[in-house]
Amino acid sequence: MLKKFSLAILTALLLFTSSTVFAANNLEQIIDGADLTTIKRLAVARPNHYKVPGISDEPTLETLIELIDSYDKAKNFTLIPYTEIVAAIKEDTGVDITTLDYKDEKNGFADNVGKYADAYVTLTTVNNDDPTIFMFKVQNAQTGDIMYLLKVRNGVYGKNSKGYNGACEAFYKAFDAAIDKQATKK
Repeated sequence: MLKKFSLAILTALLLFTSSTVFAANNLEQIIDGADLTTIKRLAVARPNHYKVPGISDEPTLETLIELIDSYDKAKNFTLIPYTEIVAAIKEDTGVDITTLDYKDEKNGFADNVGKYADAYVTLTTVNNDDPTIFMFKVQNAQTGDIMYLLKVRNGVYGKNSKGYNGACEAFYKAFDAAIDKQATKK
């Protein structure tokens, strides 16, 4: 009986500690006046990510796009992958924005994404830090106004595909929770 009780206390302590550490290393901000409940279609923008030389496990830009595009557990919005937005822009305009330089690609995306989504998320990785810092920025697809920010800095997420995937999932869960929180206040 004592072993079971001790194990239960230890498990509860570990869960509390890991969730507290996670919360302490994250910074979330809903911009004043932003109504997240209006976001039904969330597009993924090209991440701002540059692979650090010498870290073999760190994902490439292409792998990171696949990771952030693949989340399918959202309950408040439909995720529209970057690859689908790029294909739609190419079909509508005849321009493959992935062949453009970085600045023109970002502008081409921002100028057209409002046809396909209500908002879009851009991930910026600060991977020269240890641990990596993940900055997620959600912008209104029509106006470009910032609506939501989340900074994830946690030693749990390593500099590999599994760690980057964990950070992306943390964003989507936090964003869904923020939408729920705003909906209950209405």
